Amino acid sequence: MQSENTQSESSIWRRLPHYYLRHRYSVLFASLLLTLVISPIISELQQSGSLIEVLLFVSLATASIGAGTPRERTRLLLFVVVTALLRFLGRWLHVNHADTLSTLLWLTLGVAAAVRCLRFALLGRRIDVEHLAAALSAYLLAGHFFGIAYWQVSTLWPASFAASGVATSLDLQYCVYFSFVTLATLGYGDIVPLGPSARGLAVGEAILGQLYLAVLVARLVGAARSSSLSKSQEESLHDPQNRD
Repeated sequence: MQSENTQSESSIWRRLPHYYLRHRYSVLFASLLLTLVISPIISELQQSGSLIEVLLFVSLATASIGAGTPRERTRLLLFVVVTALLRFLGRWLHVNHADTLSTLLWLTLGVAAAVRCLRFALLGRRIDVEHLAAALSAYLLAGHFFGIAYWQVSTLWPASFAASGVATSLDLQYCVYFSFVTLATLGYGDIVPLGPSARGLAVGEAILGQLYLAVLVARLVGAARSSSLSKSQEESLHDPQNRD
């Protein structure tokens, strides 16, 4: 009986990597969405902002594990580990250059993961759940990417943003919040960019958000039409009346 349970558990662990690779973009979307939900709770409980960074690192690691070949997955995971070590060692040893370098590597990881998701979503002939999850993950990754960029700008130039009319520096959670508000073009006005770098990023993100939604909708409509046409052609080929 114990041997059967052991074999069943081992078979589950063997199937888990294959299951993940088949549903990697769904897992990534769930991880990014969970990060958005948990981050405000962490901030509300006045916990360390490092926990939010850990959640973002987990999401980037999830995106890296889902890379194409085993060699690419290994390289990206090593890239994530090096970035995390630079971040936390730089904070612990108070080395500003290591902290800045880790942020740049972090941004590179976010861009690479978003491009990979976008390519998978746009190049698919038939749209399924994985393609939709990849498209949504690219959108969420863009929001996180700009949030980290705003955070870096706020760290380098503390007066780049104003909150409630007062120039101040923003932490990571508020930068991510401002990023998604800008990406969705909500424009609440509680946080306003003041510096040229912050304003340039905000304008670029707003334009990118609108263009992305337009391209995504056009791509989904085109894929749906092509899928319906191919399906109707297959049905006409198998129809006995058409053969006669």
